[in-house]
Amino acid sequence: MEASFEEFREGVAARLRSARGDLTQAQLAALTDYTQQMISRYENGRIPRSYWYLAGLSERTGLDVDYVLTGKRRRKPGATTIRHATK
Repeated sequence: MEASFEEFREGVAARLRSARGDLTQAQLAALTDYTQQMISRYENGRIPRSYWYLAGLSERTGLDVDYVLTGKRRRKPGATTIRHATK
């Protein structure tokens, strides 16, 4: 990956904030069972270094990170926004 880890963290944080759309962190927490504090940490760039490793593998090798993390194949293209939905 050409970006520094700092640039990577800032990019991930910005994309997470953007994907949340008009949901508040509290609303997203209720939908996901994660805490608002955890969501805030990620949206403020406190991203684990291991994510940089996985992103690099995905970029350089085509690794399906969704599959590695969840056991499910990559979602449909364009699925980059969190939708209002119930659990």
